Amino acid sequence: MVFVNGFFKYLYTFGFWLARMMILNICWIILTLLGVGVFGIAPATVAMASIIHKWFSENKEVPIVKEFWNTYKKSFIKTNVLFLGWLLIGLFLYVDYFVSKTYIQSFYFHLVLMFFIIVGLASFCHFLIVYVRYDLTLLQYYKQSILIALARPFEAIAMFISLIILYYLYWYLPVLTAFVGVPLTLYPILWFSYRACVGVEENQQKIKQKSKTPSYGRS
Repeated sequence: MVFVNGFFKYLYTFGFWLARMMILNICWIILTLLGVGVFGIAPATVAMASIIHKWFSENKEVPIVKEFWNTYKKSFIKTNVLFLGWLLIGLFLYVDYFVSKTYIQSFYFHLVLMFFIIVGLASFCHFLIVYVRYDLTLLQYYKQSILIALARPFEAIAMFISLIILYYLYWYLPVLTAFVGVPLTLYPILWFSYRACVGVEENQQKIKQKSKTPSYGRS
């Protein structure tokens, strides 16, 4: 009897979580289309990240539709500007990669370029949590995302592994992409990014505490 009750409890929890993910997916699709697709992707994605981040950090329910809409409106212009910056960075790295592969053909230059590409991808993955967690200037969002990517490489590796797993999951269960594709993809990325931010904050706190601790040396 205890086993049955426990099973239904976990089944209910999973069903509730799945329902929330489906609502997020619907909100993302509708508001992306509302922003004419191109201009709606950035604020809709950030709005989703904001809600998931609150689940992680506050461990409580939020009114999904209301929170999604408010964040979408508030961040519409700013997120589009920031996403444009990421797009330009990505295009720059892609052109460099193409030139390196086609014309330069230097192993060492190619290796350095691949490092920057990997750091760039990891930084972009961290950007969503950085944006919803901190109140920074436009340039500081890029800087903070890059610093976290460099400071916490294991979380970045975990992100890429989770994306590979999800790729095969979608391959065998393509129906998931229609119902929960966007939030299910973002969820592990945001989780590892959240843990990376918390880790960096804890390290900074330890450094501050050490600097405040008086040291008594020999006179």
